[in-house]
Amino acid sequence: MPTQPFIRTRSSTRLPSSAGRVVGADLVLAGLFFGGMTAKDLGYANGHRGDAGTLTVKECRTQFDRVDSSRHRHARPVVTCSGTFRGDRGDRGDRGGAAVEDATVDTGAKFEPGKRLAVQKTDYRLVMMDERWTWRSAAIVCVSVCALVAGLFCLLTGFGTRRGPGFREAWCRVPGGPVVRAVPVGVGGPAALGAGAALLVDGIV
Repeated sequence: MPTQPFIRTRSSTRLPSSAGRVVGADLVLAGLFFGGMTAKDLGYANGHRGDAGTLTVKECRTQFDRVDSSRHRHARPVVTCSGTFRGDRGDRGDRGGAAVEDATVDTGAKFEPGKRLAVQKTDYRLVMMDERWTWRSAAIVCVSVCALVAGLFCLLTGFGTRRGPGFREAWCRVPGGPVVRAVPVGVGGPAALGAGAALLVDGIV
């Protein structure tokens, strides 16, 4: 009898920590996946990966994708232009690649037939490497870094669930003392500011 309350207290503190660590693992995996994929695609923008070329527009169409949320349901317009794509380099590195008919690319705006668009051929699609795409990709990378930092914090402390430790208690649980606690602040803070700035510029350009 005397040991029963002690056992219950021990189990009740262990379960929230385990749940918090599961949340942390999910955040770390999401940050690594989305951040890694987006950082990989940034290699196309600076010419290190993919095949830069030109799309000669034949027609542009506007489609509406349904976007459902918990409160609203609306259609988001998506502008796609199709035409002939020709890479700047051939398969052997020579100038001028083979033409690809009926290639499509999401443009965000309509263009007249005959318009030549600078695009980049990735492993799976054509992308317009404009300023908006660059800022949006930078925002995704920054958000992924924030998710990675938050996930590591949850993994170390068990924070992240309703029945788990509060933020102040979890902050004190971080192993290594003030030196280690300064790492998420020094990394997550600039990443959060960078994400906000990139999203702000993305909305302006």
